Amino acid sequence: MKQLSTNISLIILGLCILAGAWMISNAIQTSDYQNADEQVTVSMNSTEEPQLMSSMELKDYLGISDEQLEMVYPRKEDDVVKSEIPYIKMGYEYYFPVKAIDRWLEETEGKTFQ
Repeated sequence: MKQLSTNISLIILGLCILAGAWMISNAIQTSDYQNADEQVTVSMNSTEEPQLMSSMELKDYLGISDEQLEMVYPRKEDDVVKSEIPYIKMGYEYYFPVKAIDRWLEETEGKTFQ
């Protein structure tokens, strides 16, 4: 009798383990399907619109001439680079962040450059 009750207990324990494993695997599969439906791709650096512009691109972006670009272009005075316009210097080249240029345009609206 004692051996019979031990065997029944082991069978019930085995069934409980199988049922628990089945419930866990079912929950994992369900959450994977939900996550697959809810996934959203976000691109921080979109290739559609560049984040930096060269001086020629800046000139076209602002719609100004070479002479007008020289008025706002960064220039070196006494070992200090002075600029009316926001820029990033990489090596010997100046690059202009699009968002910073847009903010700068809003801030300097109506200002005269010489």
